[in-house]
Amino acid sequence: MKIGRSIDFVKASTLVAMTTLFFKLLPLALLPITACSLLPSAGPDKGDIDAQHQAAAPAFELIDLGNASLAAAQRRTLPGFASQFGSGSQPPARLIGVGDGLTVEIWEAGSDTLFSARAASSSGGARNASLSEQLVAADGSIHLPFAGRVMVAGLSPIAVEQKLTEALAGKASRPQVVVHVRNLSGTVTVVGDVAAGARVPLTSKGERVLDVLAAAGGVRAPSYETRIQLTRGTASLSQPLLRLLQDPAENIYLQAGDLIAATRQAQSFTAFGATGRNAQIEFGAETISLIEAVAKTGGLLDNRADPRGVYLFRSEPRAVVASLQGQAAAAGDEDVRVIYRLDLTQASSYFIAQQFAMRDRDIVYVSSAATNELQKFLELVGLVTQPVIQGAVIRGALK
Repeated sequence: MKIGRSIDFVKASTLVAMTTLFFKLLPLALLPITACSLLPSAGPDKGDIDAQHQAAAPAFELIDLGNASLAAAQRRTLPGFASQFGSGSQPPARLIGVGDGLTVEIWEAGSDTLFSARAASSSGGARNASLSEQLVAADGSIHLPFAGRVMVAGLSPIAVEQKLTEALAGKASRPQVVVHVRNLSGTVTVVGDVAAGARVPLTSKGERVLDVLAAAGGVRAPSYETRIQLTRGTASLSQPLLRLLQDPAENIYLQAGDLIAATRQAQSFTAFGATGRNAQIEFGAETISLIEAVAKTGGLLDNRADPRGVYLFRSEPRAVVASLQGQAAAAGDEDVRVIYRLDLTQASSYFIAQQFAMRDRDIVYVSSAATNELQKFLELVGLVTQPVIQGAVIRGALK
């Protein structure tokens, strides 16, 4: 009986002491709500982001995601092959280049012929002779008997025929020249994640980007994970394969010397904060919406997340940011850091998030609720006081 009364006394005394301690420490428990630095945190809360945006020189633009901002964000146009290299309604002219093989066929009329004296006569008294194939030299010329070196590189076959005919005027008997070209220089190189990298020859018909990809056996990765890079001279641009498939204007004609590289680059976003999963997460599809991205993170944690503080970090062109803010288009090509804020306590926000498309390398961040700081503080107090309480109870029981 004495031991039981001692334990009860110790419990009652400890309870009174802890209650007193709790009310003494309660003001400190409220401090983490306004000063998050007192306790560890996964990132800034809603108040921190608001305060940083209201600074004299904010490092980002904070935009609430609604119907108006959604429409403005969807108007962004990305550079493509057509704008960078020109689309062209006709294939580029096939010009002779260094290394091409040329077979020259010379026709003459009359009996006093220069090249075809021993050739069999054809109807009308015209005779022809074919010269053996010549490769266009490094200086862009070929040798034509009785005419010497003739520059042919950079000319069309028709222009070369005319030039050779003029070179033989006065030497051959009413000459007419026909040129046959074996294409060795007019090729496009295809490398990367394709079935078989190759040098694909261009024809007078004209080959587009998808034509040469097909000639190389096609890409090996899913179309929504494949990017196509086109390099022409010193200019280079990369864009998703799906854009070429969906927009015929981007499937442009290629030119000799172009380089096509297919690479597998799965689109992904990064999730941080009070979500079920903090990680880099792949789209796994052609496109996903913001609400789908949140779902891929495991959703908002009920005991931590602030549904008013769902943020999307990305860079936007200055003109798009001006449109988002209802201003005239701003000058400058540089991108601006933008944070889109979504309030999921509003039912309409779910429809907006369903229409807002994610982009590769976006960042989704969910801030912690203010009460989460208090909960962490109370847990910290419990870690400190619980061993004291248990020790006091054990000590009282042993007396």
